[in-house]
Amino acid sequence: MLSGVFMKITHVISDSNVGGAGILLASVTRGLMDSFDFEIILPRGSELIPRLPSGRVKITELDIKRDKSFDPRDTMLLYRYFKMTRPDAVHTHASLSARLGAVMAGVRPAISTRHCAKPSSLIRKRGLFSRLLYDLSTDLTLSTADFATDNLIAEGVPKERIVTIKNGSAKMEKLSEKEAEDLRKSLGIPIGARIVGSVARLETVKGQDVILRAAAKLQDLLPDVFYLFVGDGSQRERYESLAARLGLGKRAIFIGYVDEPWRYESLFSVYVNASRGTETSCLATSECMGMGIPAVVSDFGGNTEMVEDGENGLIFSCDNAESLSAALFRILSDEALLRRLSLGAERIYSEKFSLGAMLEGYKGLYCSLSRGRRLKKCEKD
Repeated sequence: MLSGVFMKITHVISDSNVGGAGILLASVTRGLMDSFDFEIILPRGSELIPRLPSGRVKITELDIKRDKSFDPRDTMLLYRYFKMTRPDAVHTHASLSARLGAVMAGVRPAISTRHCAKPSSLIRKRGLFSRLLYDLSTDLTLSTADFATDNLIAEGVPKERIVTIKNGSAKMEKLSEKEAEDLRKSLGIPIGARIVGSVARLETVKGQDVILRAAAKLQDLLPDVFYLFVGDGSQRERYESLAARLGLGKRAIFIGYVDEPWRYESLFSVYVNASRGTETSCLATSECMGMGIPAVVSDFGGNTEMVEDGENGLIFSCDNAESLSAALFRILSDEALLRRLSLGAERIYSEKFSLGAMLEGYKGLYCSLSRGRRLKKCEKD
């Protein structure tokens, strides 16, 4: 069903918790809800629901499987729903069921977003059945980093059916001096002590263990530095035990999941992304860049697309605590370098990774899909 001025786009995300894909979806729909008619479908009771924009964006809970891409019953349920609601496009986030349901209902295009990346060694060319399934279910794949695009091409996805739009984030203002002092006090971090921070799920692929091992190597060289881990996950107990075994004591602080990670990010002297897998264009990296906080990142995936070594941060060898400790020592022992990288972080954020830059990419994509449909909002803009 065409909606006159607005193109009706239904997003489907199977996540039951709050992750990067969900935060990105919230930013896109909130930022473009004046130009498009959005609906978001998710599993009933998903923790993501309170983070989504309400009012202008329709939020629909259905009895679809949580955290699962394909289920035959979900496919039929979504097929019936799309038959009834007739969106102009279905845009999915790890939901093959939704794309198949859309195609069965005659809704085109069916779009998929690739939010993660794999090491090149793990890429496998799609077999005949997989290629046929992709051709049947997916008209276009949106990639969030050049590295993820390379993954898709290596898998056999035709280049002309991939669009790359890198993630961006809203610019956050740092806490006031009083707010920062109060937050430090609540964490047991002295005023004046420097903070190296990580914002990510506590999972093996995110590499927080590498940060802890690097921190242990720097205890005598940088005795005033604290390490703050924002996020939760299956490895939390393991990482807390590792920090204790390494003798980091109160200098390694795990605070768990928080709704507003930017408040803690604003305390960081340096942000670290130690991912050893999945990373494309990290939202926490761009948030920190926007506040003038330089990043030290592993050379995996999209990290090297966000950080230009020596311009807005430093790059270390993936899964290498020695390399990370050297990079942290370099940046934290040279105030002039830290200031220069801080300025570079804000500049590169504004040029490439702002919320506005990302929204322009999505708006251009959706408007290009509306050509020939006489959707006046896209024609006007």
